[in-house]
Amino acid sequence: MSVNREYLSPVPGGWVRRKDREEYGRVREVVSGDSGRDLIVEWQSDRRIRRIPLADVQCGLQIGMTVQDVPYSRVRRTLGEGEVVELRELGRREQALVDFPETGTRIWLPYENLKQIRGVNHAFLRPKEPRRGDAEHLRLRCLAYALDLWNENTGALSHLDIDPLPHQIHLVHQILASGNLNWLIADDVGLGKTIEVGLLLAALQRRSVFRRILIVTPAGLTRQWKDELHYKFAMSDFQIYGVDFEVNDARHWRLYNHVIGSIDRFKANEHKESLLSADPWDIVIFDEAHRLSRRQWGRKFDASDRFQLAAALRCRTDSMLLLSATPHQGMQDKFQAILELIRPEFRDEIEQFPLNTEILHEMVIRNRKADVTDAAGNFIFKGKRTHAIEVETGQEARDFDHSLRRYLKRGYAASRERGRSGIPIGFVMTVYRKLAASSAAAIHRALGRRLVHLRDEHRQLGYADEAPDERFEGEWEEHYTGDIHEFFEGEIVMLEKLLVEAESLAKSDQKIALFIDGLLQAVLSANTEEKILIFTEYRATQECLADALTARFGPEKVNLIHGSQDMVERTGEIVRFEDQGQFLISTEAGGEGINLQRRCHVMVNFDLPWNPMRLVQRIGRLYRYGQDKQVIVFNVHAPQTLDAEIMEIMYARINQVVNDMAVIGDEYNENLAEDILGELTNMLDVEDVLEKAIDRGITRTRERIDDALARARAATEKQRELFEHVRGYDPNEARQELTINGGHVRAFVHGMFRQLGIEIIEKHHNGLVWDIRIPEEVVEEIASRHTRWRITLDRTWAASRRDVHMLDLESPLMQLMLQRAKEHTFGGRTAGIALLPGRALVTAVLRWQNEQGQRMRQEFAMIKLTEDGAAEMNSDETAEWLISTAVDGVGLPQKTDTEQWLYAAERALDQRLAEVGTRDLHPENRQWITAAWQAEAIP
Repeated sequence: MSVNREYLSPVPGGWVRRKDREEYGRVREVVSGDSGRDLIVEWQSDRRIRRIPLADVQCGLQIGMTVQDVPYSRVRRTLGEGEVVELRELGRREQALVDFPETGTRIWLPYENLKQIRGVNHAFLRPKEPRRGDAEHLRLRCLAYALDLWNENTGALSHLDIDPLPHQIHLVHQILASGNLNWLIADDVGLGKTIEVGLLLAALQRRSVFRRILIVTPAGLTRQWKDELHYKFAMSDFQIYGVDFEVNDARHWRLYNHVIGSIDRFKANEHKESLLSADPWDIVIFDEAHRLSRRQWGRKFDASDRFQLAAALRCRTDSMLLLSATPHQGMQDKFQAILELIRPEFRDEIEQFPLNTEILHEMVIRNRKADVTDAAGNFIFKGKRTHAIEVETGQEARDFDHSLRRYLKRGYAASRERGRSGIPIGFVMTVYRKLAASSAAAIHRALGRRLVHLRDEHRQLGYADEAPDERFEGEWEEHYTGDIHEFFEGEIVMLEKLLVEAESLAKSDQKIALFIDGLLQAVLSANTEEKILIFTEYRATQECLADALTARFGPEKVNLIHGSQDMVERTGEIVRFEDQGQFLISTEAGGEGINLQRRCHVMVNFDLPWNPMRLVQRIGRLYRYGQDKQVIVFNVHAPQTLDAEIMEIMYARINQVVNDMAVIGDEYNENLAEDILGELTNMLDVEDVLEKAIDRGITRTRERIDDALARARAATEKQRELFEHVRGYDPNEARQELTINGGHVRAFVHGMFRQLGIEIIEKHHNGLVWDIRIPEEVVEEIASRHTRWRITLDRTWAASRRDVHMLDLESPLMQLMLQRAKEHTFGGRTAGIALLPGRALVTAVLRWQNEQGQRMRQEFAMIKLTEDGAAEMNSDETAEWLISTAVDGVGLPQKTDTEQWLYAAERALDQRLAEVGTRDLHPENRQWITAAWQAEAIP
């Protein structure tokens, strides 16, 4: 039976062989003939071009040829370039098995769709006379691969609304470069674990195999995680289980690939059963992993519901990431259980953990404030000074404090009498103490709300059982009123009297008046334009402060951040503060997620949070990378009340312990003190101490604070001892790789703008913002409607100006430029280059896979062959060469030289493949990208 093959003519550039003899040629053109289609072929034997009927030829491809897939359909994308590794005839069709190194796939393809091209190594061994522009095309091709792979390895060039810090980029790089995604991230508080996870996910999303992601957090952090991923990383597909969606059938899980869920919701039997019926997850992430508790008693284990959930999910994923600044907490068995979750295959080694602490190096990464530096190697933190500002509030405030304490004692007594059902009463009493320490207005408003609630049983002012977002906990607390019945007999009468006293205090709040007339005037006397960040836990206090500051300095000088704002409103307030404002008053909603270090270095804590960790987070808004001044922190307190005196004692004791622990030899290390403060406060549970202080004297409360600090100190010291064996921030960690920075991105953009005819019309704001004009053909390719764009490469500008397009690697324009620079037709695979010392420059992509063939790591490598024949990999000189426009070289090298250079480069690359290999990483392939020889500059 004959087969109609008329529609299977080879593409131009295809390789054919005559059926009647061993003669090979390249197809130049396909034309219509008398009996069907004819081919115009350039025959290899004599280089003559002759016409031949399609029926007289067959596949001429040979094993080892470099080919490019040319799809028959105009809408399909090419599979790329690869090497022919096998040939076959099947069903009377001739096919070639092509190995595509870039995708790591081998595919049988019809020979008619394969165009033979010159591979880089072949072109380098038999170079053609260089043309003008070849060197620049080669440089841009190198940059395209370098940028793409650096982003895949760090996520640092993706669409981000933050500027990632060096230690965050390096942490992501370490995880991805290790070949496995099972790690405990134990960074010091304030170094941005959420941002590191976002960077990691941004990098993983470039690998199509990582689609299903589950993030499990404490209930109060689910919304924060969703907001962070949406606003900072443009990951808007994450949905909160139980809030954004429900699952009534196991099949519904397939609709949700990016899920955030509360650990306490998931641990409940019905939700746990539903979750475990879902398809396996590509990666599971647990925040606050120290809450996963499994204790060991002899040979028996007592695992909490949370730990059991994590253990069950471990069987449903190959990759688990745990986050916790304090995973040890002085409990060895609990810590070992967490390690087993990370690497179950290391169970035997973990059981011998105290004798084998080096194993932590393969499971735990920890960055410390004392170690992190900027890209130039300078320590990030410039130091800070803290001043306690005492405010004398007078006899009226002390009298109110005595009255309030009588009310609180009655409330706490009622709470104890009712057992578990009385817990909400104790919670309300504690909230009132915090509000009273904040401002007279805050406690007055809360007591008034409680009284209204009791008088009108139909008012529903309570809140749902779902835990509030932890960023807005204070704002949630001040609105909580408890049930509609009196907590104790005579509560209404006591509230009425308290309200009269509180109203009198609130009308002329001495704390606010003395704060403005005393502290602020002293700060502004040195610099009348000084910008000041003011923190308070509660909206009522914030509003009073805002009114007072507005009356004194004008409304344009005062900006607010609180939990009722969405991210757009919050960002607008920050922009106005940095541009023309002077005072930014923030609730805990600004304790995380806003960074003001570039324009502000003075902070005031108008009230001190009961949880010292909140204070650490507040300070982190200014005390971070990019702050070029010493941070000045003022803590305002009024010691005339019992709670204020206790708070003063607590913070003084904390600082004393931190200072003692931060002395190494005879030298005090301020950066180390910041590390210790974060660890210590994270392990310190002082709320119980403070709650019971209402019934105890100052002496007994001081003893309880000291006991709690002693336990926290012991746990901190033990954890720090263990963490000497973990991985940490090392600026030289990627020294053998080509490290990409903003200079490389700008160089690529400038170079590709010239290639595509994109005109830079004008630059604004010290060159940070560009107005550009894009040619019509480029506009069509990126499906845009506009030829005029305003762009920036600076994330700070992109974050605050929504009318400016951020030209990151997610931008359609940047994607087009990367794609164009990698195309075969762009050229630049080989060239003569000038002004780079040495004999030759060869580049390649190296790849590693795990033991099951899944790609785990890629690197872009630049090999410079020196005058003495040595092969230097990724030298500073070659990295610098990429930043400037390349200069063409004239003349061709000898074949013996190119053979020697290519062989030397191949040996260096194979050495790198071997060095990086571990039990998790196995060499996959090597792909040549460019090859250039040193030559004299073209006149």
